[in-house]
Amino acid sequence: MKLTRLTVHHFRSVAPGTELTPGPSLNLVLGENGTGRTTLLELISIVLASDFASLIHERFALEYELAFPGMKLHVYARNDTRVPERTEPTARQGAGLLPLRTPTLDTGLQPLIEVELLLSSPSARLVMRADAEGIDCKVDGAPAWTRTMHWSLLDRSVWTLLFMTAQYIDAGMKERLKELLRRTFLLAPQRFDEALGMFERLGTIRYAMEVRDGEVFPLGLMALPGWMPGWLRERVEQEPLVDALELRHDALERSFLSRFVSLAGLESGKLRVEVLEKRSFDNGGRVGFGGFSFHFVRRDGRELTQAELGFGQKRLLSLLYYLDVNEDFAILDEPANGLHPRWVEASLRELAGRQVFLATQNPLPLEHPVFASEEELRSALIRCAPVRHEGHERMGWTHPTRQLAAQLFDSHRSGARPLGALLREHDVW
Repeated sequence: MKLTRLTVHHFRSVAPGTELTPGPSLNLVLGENGTGRTTLLELISIVLASDFASLIHERFALEYELAFPGMKLHVYARNDTRVPERTEPTARQGAGLLPLRTPTLDTGLQPLIEVELLLSSPSARLVMRADAEGIDCKVDGAPAWTRTMHWSLLDRSVWTLLFMTAQYIDAGMKERLKELLRRTFLLAPQRFDEALGMFERLGTIRYAMEVRDGEVFPLGLMALPGWMPGWLRERVEQEPLVDALELRHDALERSFLSRFVSLAGLESGKLRVEVLEKRSFDNGGRVGFGGFSFHFVRRDGRELTQAELGFGQKRLLSLLYYLDVNEDFAILDEPANGLHPRWVEASLRELAGRQVFLATQNPLPLEHPVFASEEELRSALIRCAPVRHEGHERMGWTHPTRQLAAQLFDSHRSGARPLGALLREHDVW
């Protein structure tokens, strides 16, 4: 899954009409303080998760495209009566959900989500439209499902809406939607912040698994590395269940814990996960986990708790955990803060295979990128700078011109000067 296009019709103080076409791998978000770099990273996090709940009280209008193997998704989402309708709603049937949040005043906010899903081999086109009064769906131009609902639309992600739709369309299309949802339903890539926000969140992570009639239902997967649910389930199935589970750094060779111990030059480390809840049902049970904590041993034998780690060590540990959780994306705000250059280089190697959005004022992350073409370099550079729009200063997000990209690529390809120096010389960074 890759974000291939983002268009901002209206969002906070961003210049209307802003359009970005990010590259499939590393994207560098460049600009001075206060130019909207963090705002862009937070917006990218929202659209990748396709979850607009955090914007439920804001005016916005956005369009974006996501590419999957054999699929392409186009989403238009808005919460603003000032933005005109793009399509006419169809007549709907039935009544459904009670509202979660019923506005008491006319706030000028009117949610709308339109989704177009194009599939290949065999080709098919699904169009879904949802607003404050209901949802309808067409497959290859023919009405497939419609329902009147009184609900809080933006409390549902696009993936939840597609899941609802999948229950009522033909079996063949349902199976194809299920394949998409298996990849995306729990997708929630957060911004890795410039301080210790991610490190502090590690201690608040909660996860649970329910077993009903022999089937396991996980809750909270978006906060865990992909290997961890299987490890927790394996330990739960061992009797008797203890009050805490421990994982040594050498138990899994490529886990974040193993990589941290190696990079930080420690002797050993272990993760402790508390069992917070144990309940039995007639047809199954539930186990809840949380209270993640870490314990390390230095090469001289001295023991370290996670609280005794230095700022850079905490940043490195939480960054490696973040990358273990997010296998497809990384949204990084000043990832080099507090890290030794060797750690920065190692962390950048860990980004391979992901679509990355990286904002930095530190030149270290700019020493390593290699671009194969002018177009790849142009798509990978996003400059944040103030612009004038209708007499007001707005946040401007742009790619370099093709002429500037050609100049930068020729200089970059020669290898004579670091990329950061070239970007500063051309007033891009």
